[in-house]
Amino acid sequence: MAALFWLSLFEVAYSYVLYPWLLRILAGWFGRASRSSDDYFPSVAVVIPAHNEEKVIAGKLRNIFASDYPPDKLTVWIGSDLSTDRTEEIARQFSDARVKVWRPPERCGKSGILNRLIPIAEAEIVLLTDADIMLDAGSIRMLTRHFADPEVGGVGGITLQRSAAAAGGGPGANEETFYRDYEAAQKTLESRLHSTISAFGSFYAIRRRLFVPLPRNTYSNDDVMTPMNIIRQGYRMYFEPAALSYEEIVPAMTIEFKRRVRIGAGNYQAFFRLLDFLNPLRGWPFFCYVSHKVTRWFSPMFIVLAGFSCIALSCLSGSPVYCTLSVLGIAAVLAGLLHKAIPFRAARRLYYFMAMNVALLCGFFRFLGGIRSATWSRTMRPGD
Repeated sequence: MAALFWLSLFEVAYSYVLYPWLLRILAGWFGRASRSSDDYFPSVAVVIPAHNEEKVIAGKLRNIFASDYPPDKLTVWIGSDLSTDRTEEIARQFSDARVKVWRPPERCGKSGILNRLIPIAEAEIVLLTDADIMLDAGSIRMLTRHFADPEVGGVGGITLQRSAAAAGGGPGANEETFYRDYEAAQKTLESRLHSTISAFGSFYAIRRRLFVPLPRNTYSNDDVMTPMNIIRQGYRMYFEPAALSYEEIVPAMTIEFKRRVRIGAGNYQAFFRLLDFLNPLRGWPFFCYVSHKVTRWFSPMFIVLAGFSCIALSCLSGSPVYCTLSVLGIAAVLAGLLHKAIPFRAARRLYYFMAMNVALLCGFFRFLGGIRSATWSRTMRPGD
């Protein structure tokens, strides 16, 4: 039981603390930047899967065409997953030949939209983005300049929370922003070693010819599966932290929790489709995938094991070490649950950490129950 406790504790500590520290050292020793060029402007097709996005689609189109990217190199492909509102009407009335609207014969989810639109998008590079994500004027250019390197098959950007960015908030402005900055730092270092293992799903680009169709029931994990398919073909998946996009903060934790559960279920689905990356012969992609994704996805189970084994050891052995650790663990849980009454940022971060792992655990059980459909509903946003 003692071995189980220390192994579980090490797994969690490695995933969240030791790996980022080790990654910084290894990237400093072995890392290499892409051979980017600021004068490289390939044709870009912006692909937007959409379902009932009438409130944001016009603003999204204006945002894309306000980019500083050469206008003759840019097209937009909107895949409306049987929207029942005015999404398609608004897009068609935009009066720009560069806007293409496609509607499938039946609902097919994001994976189905991507599978059908990407092969027919007439461009060298495909930029995948969501309808409610607004791009910085220079973000497309910041992504595409890395494709001047023939070894690069995909490039990811970062999606920030609009309200935090508008208020001038930097890292740690809130718990979600802190976590995204934490993730972005790891993605940057991983891409210097070889490749980032995943992308921010609302904003990344790939070479169109390298796209591998996703299985029909792919569930909230195209931002893992598509980058890993790029790596499978021998290319690098790069990350550009200066390529910025923005989204509104989700108005309620309950809505964010449901989104995290959906993402968690997709993560476990992806795990069983990426078993070949558990092979150490894959080199840096193996190291980064296991260290960043696999340990993170299974951390909730190890947290539970560590908690129960520590309490059992303190009761059975009376060891002051296990008794002290049990008290600290219980105190941390209580501090997270009572974060609204405790005026310290650490309590809020404990709550966020707990909620994120509980959602991941719920996602695991949803995955075990079977994923039969990849269709989705739009996320509630401020003003809805």
